[in-house]
Amino acid sequence: MTELAAFGVPMKAQCRLAIAILAGVAALVPPAAAQDVKAGYIVAQRFCASCHEIERGRFRNDRSPSFATIASRPTTGITGLEMFLSNPYYGKPDYLTLPEIADVSAYIFSLK
Repeated sequence: MTELAAFGVPMKAQCRLAIAILAGVAALVPPAAAQDVKAGYIVAQRFCASCHEIERGRFRNDRSPSFATIASRPTTGITGLEMFLSNPYYGKPDYLTLPEIADVSAYIFSLK
């Protein structure tokens, strides 16, 4: 005999209904904003280029690593870049928005 749950509806039917509801809700939720490499380049030009070489061969500075150097490190990943850029350090602008940080991270990572 099938086990009955709330309101006399079989458990299998309740599970199917719950899955259908969750799938419907998931379809309505917009996907997270994608990181934009081009937007990251523009932000980097505005806020980072005075200290970093953001394009290969465009600017040399012995004080700050180039974005290509940062990208080439084996430990460089999107999450690590976002965490690093989210924390203030000497010389880094601390007023970048989270979307700008995500975009700059995507640009740097694209140089791998």
